[in-house]
This record gives sequence, C-alpha cells and structure tokens, in this order.
Amino acid sequence: MLAYLARRLILVLVVVWGAATLAFFLLFFSGDPVNLLLPLDASPEVRAQFRRANGFDRPVAEQYLHYLSRVVQGDLGVSLRNQTPALRLVLERMPASMLLAAAALLFAVVFGVLAGVLAAVRKGTASEFIVLFLALLGQSMPVFWLGLMLILVFGLELRWLPISGYGTWQHLVLPTLAVGTFSMAAIARLTRGGVLRELRSDHVRTARAKGLSERVVIYKHALRNAAIPVVTVVGLQLGNLLSGAVITETIFAWPGVGRLVLTAVTQKDFPVVQAAVIVFAVLLAVINLAVDLLYSLLDPRVRYH
Repeated sequence: MLAYLARRLILVLVVVWGAATLAFFLLFFSGDPVNLLLPLDASPEVRAQFRRANGFDRPVAEQYLHYLSRVVQGDLGVSLRNQTPALRLVLERMPASMLLAAAALLFAVVFGVLAGVLAAVRKGTASEFIVLFLALLGQSMPVFWLGLMLILVFGLELRWLPISGYGTWQHLVLPTLAVGTFSMAAIARLTRGGVLRELRSDHVRTARAKGLSERVVIYKHALRNAAIPVVTVVGLQLGNLLSGAVITETIFAWPGVGRLVLTAVTQKDFPVVQAAVIVFAVLLAVINLAVDLLYSLLDPRVRYH
C-alpha cells in the first residue's frame, strides 16, 4: 500500500509539472503581453523597460527554468494587471468555486442515485421511461444554454430567484442546476445499469432467500456493489465541476476561479492563468488518488500493491 501511494504521489508531481509546462508554453506563444498591457503610444524605451522588469527580454529556456524554480518554491508569480500575488488571487476565488462545485455535486449524487435506483427497481414501467428520458435530456443540453434558459424562466419571467450575484442560498440555486444537471443525468444512468446487474446476481438472490426486506437488499447489497463505477464518475465529475465552470460562473456573475481565469486570459495576465492551472492540476490529481483509495473501502477484494 505504501509503495502504491509513493508511486501515485510521484505521478501527481509529474502531472503538475506537465500542466505547468503546458500552461507556460501555450501562454508564452499566444501573443505579446506588452502590446496589451501598455498603451499603444508607449515609447520604445518604456516598452523595453517593461520587458526587462518582467523578464520578457530573456531567452525562452531561461524564462522557463526561472518559472519552474519559482513554482517549486511556491512562488507562482505576480499578476501583471494589479501587481497582486497570483496564487493569492486564485485562492481568494477558490471558496466560491468550491461552494458551487460542492452544491452541484451534492445535487447530482442525491438525485442521480435516487433516480437510478428508482429506474432499476421499476424496470419496464413508466417510472423507468421518465427517468431515462430526463437523463438523456440532461446530458443533451449544453451547460451555457441550460443556464440561459434558467435565467429566462426562473429569473426574468417568474422572478423567483436572482439571476446573478453571490452570498445567499437563493444565488446558489440556478448555477447549481446549470452545472449539476449533466452530472446528475450521468450518475442516474450509471446507477441504473449497476443496480440492474446486481439485482440479477447470486448474492442478491441469497439475501432475498434469507428473508431480508427489499429495502435492505437494494440499498445494502445491490447499491453498494454497484457504487464503484459511480464513485469513479463522481470523482471525475468533481474535477470537471471545479475546473469546467468557466462559462457558468461568467453567465451568473459568480465570483469563482473560472471567471477569474477567463478575465486573465482575455487580458493576457499570464501568472494568474498559470497559477490557476497549477492549483487545479494539484486538486484533480488528489481527487483521483482519493477515488482510487476509496475503491478498497467499497470492495474489500480490491488490493493495492
């Protein structure tokens, strides 16, 4: 187990290095930040001074090695726009993004698992058809389109909920529905398939033969064994919810990291984008490691060497 953990931690470092390297070179070759950050009528002397002050006049290899050495020391640079440490900007926005991701994941898991179990237990009935139809619909709608429709119906027409902002539970409802619907649909379909497979297995028939109630058979024996692929999807979806909410945060004016990154990209604020990429790479790697370790708790047959 310790050897497995050591290998995975090394892999985490490789993933973070790869993400940091990719972010550096993609942003480096995307354009000259001097032309964006300085006025058009800035003199050549001012431009040259700006390049020297930010290290843009050095060779690419030297900039890259200097960048990696700073990352190793926990220094992810300073925002070119407001001269604030980039890591601090990302961490200040992280609670809002994590709140939205956690709410969306809770919504997706609770309703997805319940809908999947209902469809499996009521196989061949109208309940299964409705669940499968809604799951297919949920996976077919683009997130940005669903977000706009929620704003139009519940915000502008019915005026039930605010369409933007942050701070109360009402502000959280519409972004949660927009972000979590796709994940809920995926979990519902996966749970239905897993429970159906387990309901036909020998250990479930044995549990029923012992006289256990149907509720115990479903939730203790069938659902637990069907949970491993669901846990995998939940782990992947959590990563997607954290890192992929750029459009949703922009639509709902949600003050998260996604909105910060979008603004930084348009302004070519390289250090902020690079800091966000590194922070998300670490989070995703840790989440995937936690999901793998959770397998052994759900299924004692799983062993790591």
